[in-house]
Amino acid sequence: MSSLTHNPGEPFDSVTSAATVVDRTGNVDEAGYKSAIQTPPQSYGPSSSRRTTQFQNAEILNSEHKLYGDEHVQFATYKGAESFSTPKLAPPPVAADQRKDVWIPLPLRAFFWIPLIVVLTLGAIALEVVLYYSHKNQGFSSGQTERDKLALHYAYTLPPVIVASLLVAMWASTDAEIKKMQPYVDLVHGDSPPKKSLLLDYTRYNSLMVWGRAAMNRHYLVALASLMVILTLSFQPLASALLSVREIWWQEPDMTVQNLKALGLNQNIQFNDLTYFMAGAGYSGASLLYTLPQPPFTKSPYTVAPFQLPTSVTTNGTALANTTAIKTETGCVTVPVNMVKHSDGTGWTNNATYNQCSISFEVDVSSRILFGSDLPICDPIVLPEFSPVVFWYFSYIPSARAAASFCSPKMSFLEVNVAVDVSTGNITKVTELRPFSTSSPFSSSSSNVTGAPLNGQAYNGLSFNLTNPDRFVLARQNATRLQLPAAVYAATDGPQGFSDSFNGDLLTQLTDKIYGVYLTLISREIYFLPNSEPITVQVRTFRNRVFMSDVATHLLAVAMLVLAFFATIVHVFHREDRRFLRLAHEPGTIASAVSIGAQTGVAEVLADRQGGRDMKEALRNKKFRFDPTSNKIVMEGEAGYEDPASPAFRRHSVMTQILHRPRRQPSLEPSSSGVSAPTTPDFRLPHTPKSQSKTSPLTPTAFATASP
Repeated sequence: MSSLTHNPGEPFDSVTSAATVVDRTGNVDEAGYKSAIQTPPQSYGPSSSRRTTQFQNAEILNSEHKLYGDEHVQFATYKGAESFSTPKLAPPPVAADQRKDVWIPLPLRAFFWIPLIVVLTLGAIALEVVLYYSHKNQGFSSGQTERDKLALHYAYTLPPVIVASLLVAMWASTDAEIKKMQPYVDLVHGDSPPKKSLLLDYTRYNSLMVWGRAAMNRHYLVALASLMVILTLSFQPLASALLSVREIWWQEPDMTVQNLKALGLNQNIQFNDLTYFMAGAGYSGASLLYTLPQPPFTKSPYTVAPFQLPTSVTTNGTALANTTAIKTETGCVTVPVNMVKHSDGTGWTNNATYNQCSISFEVDVSSRILFGSDLPICDPIVLPEFSPVVFWYFSYIPSARAAASFCSPKMSFLEVNVAVDVSTGNITKVTELRPFSTSSPFSSSSSNVTGAPLNGQAYNGLSFNLTNPDRFVLARQNATRLQLPAAVYAATDGPQGFSDSFNGDLLTQLTDKIYGVYLTLISREIYFLPNSEPITVQVRTFRNRVFMSDVATHLLAVAMLVLAFFATIVHVFHREDRRFLRLAHEPGTIASAVSIGAQTGVAEVLADRQGGRDMKEALRNKKFRFDPTSNKIVMEGEAGYEDPASPAFRRHSVMTQILHRPRRQPSLEPSSSGVSAPTTPDFRLPHTPKSQSKTSPLTPTAFATASP
């Protein structure tokens, strides 16, 4: 029988087995032998090198068995041999109380980082969707006025910056915890040099540079997390540039207003006393001489039926409507004048003919510059108020010269789309749609214009069908006839300019412009009657709208998706990397350092060493690991260094496997005895330390043979 004893001086985890060899006849072999078999507590199996040695010893004993025969076979019996049974492969043991209370940083917990990644992904998608609707809807309503412009600027820019700051802070805290835990992760893998564990502190380095140092240490998750921190630095500036307020030309929803006038002949008292005509002649001359704008709803040659302007919506915009308009044309042309000087030298007789109409006018020498207007004699005869008119001009400077402009006014009725300035009523654009007809809108009163008595003819504005006019009416008629050519003369800028105007068609051009404005103005008063009908109006104005910046939106969305993708990789792989790390408390404090390193070989090595260089020198060429059972740092060669985890079977870092830099693999070749070596497990195995005895180790199943 055999007895198991533990000698003083031997390591506490070493057991010496005294084997008493008994042959089959019951004789006791006094020689006996002792073999020191190290069976560490909670051991999970021998190392590959020790297995090979044991297989070789078994083969030697097997050879001796064949040499001496069955009659010399001796059997060794061991007390408590069941403790030497082949251990099962399992993760490092962890105390039950530690399993229940394992410290994991908040940013590395699933309920923290999974919502963060979801928010990043959905946020990137939302940015692109909002950008699409920003283009589709020409931005978003801002409600901005000049008074609250500054306050609303901060209201638009601060919320995106605040959200971006929260995302940056959440990832920064994740990165800080990964850096803080990396020395412990490396320790729990085993065989960790001091520069990657005890002397490592990534939190001291600048975030812009730490990724390079982490990559050199092959801590690729730390490097990737740090690169993502650099990426998040772009979140805040991009978020601040995300929204901008721009002033755009904006179309308000259609609205309905009232029409003020409709097409129809207006022969009221002002028409009969020629007030409209004299006032129009005066304004047309002044508009050219003083560059005055035309009255509301007129733009030569168009006169538009007026309607209510939507000043309640805006005063800085344009109203567009489909309505009726009158287009008046002067038909002015330059006609050569035949000048005949009086035989007595008292004046000139001038004759001009155009289109079966002729005129003759005489001038004397009482004035050096003369001008006027009159009606020609035409064949066939037409009513004076619809007859063509002639504007003639004469000058003795530098010599006698005469010019005449024949004008044949006419008008047409149209349906138009008109753009009117809301503030002033001035027409900015007129687009002809189709000719006016009795079926056109606002045509209820147009019969006396399109039909009798006008039949579509235009008043010439210089001759009128007057019945018993008083001297004041006649004076207005004469003033109107004289005022129009006087305005042409005034537009030539003085005597010298007037003389030069006889060259070419300059006088006719000026006549056409002034007479055209005059016809437009009188059309506004005499061809429209008061009316009230609903009309649909579009209002376009300048509005401040909030727009999404294309560049900032795309860049921020891409950055958020990149962070979400790589954050997922970091968290999933880091969870795998730290699966055997069982920290009972948060590291980083002095109390934590004392708790982890006190009463260990590390503490003895670093005792009385205060300088950084001294500590590096003391830890040089040493390796360390973290015992998840005792939460202590164990140094290589120290009792228990290989108990909970074996460097030979240490699990590969996930990122190391991805980056094709594998750590050393255990080589378990089957022995020549035919015993198969166990396969390499997926997790770290404990390692049997070297035997303290010089005797050959025996496996629990080995048999012994005695020498003859």
